[in-house]
Amino acid sequence: MKNQWGLSGFTTRDLNRCQTTARACALVYNWWSWYCRAAHPGARLEAITSRPLLLAAVGKAASHAGQTTLYLTPLHARSSTVKALIANVRAALQHVRSAAEQFGDIDRWGAMLRYISERIAPSLRASPVPVGLPATG
Repeated sequence: MKNQWGLSGFTTRDLNRCQTTARACALVYNWWSWYCRAAHPGARLEAITSRPLLLAAVGKAASHAGQTTLYLTPLHARSSTVKALIANVRAALQHVRSAAEQFGDIDRWGAMLRYISERIAPSLRASPVPVGLPATG
């Protein structure tokens, strides 16, 4: 994880600074993993390849009538793939926006994670608990 997230040269003897940096790196890694799974629920994307793929775009924000629209122009050679991945992320954000409009920030995050998890493993639903357990013996 150190090599993929830019900490290969990080060294210190200060334990607090080292723990803070490791926790920050783990948090960003976790967020990026969820973002990539929203973009591509079928498989994991490695950070070393997904960051250049998903971050190589020029963006322009346009505001009109109280709404801000973000226009992205992908600069990557695989722009059709990038457009499909960004469309998946947009669908996830639209779902949270429509389903969790009245929720607080933490509840929106939970709704986003449930949406992504449902796309990753739709068949892994909790099985109903039997009313009575069979007797043993």
